[in-house]
Amino acid sequence: MNKFKCMLCGYVHETEADELPEDFKCPVCGAPASQFKKVEE
Repeated sequence: MNKFKCMLCGYVHETEADELPEDFKCPVCGAPASQFKKVEE
């Protein structure tokens, strides 16, 4: 499972995909996928 964190609000999205789709938007603040960074654990 991969985790991506919104750099604007801190929301963490979990997905099986290696990257977020280009049209992904943060469900909390509406930020685009470009504002997310992959979280390495």
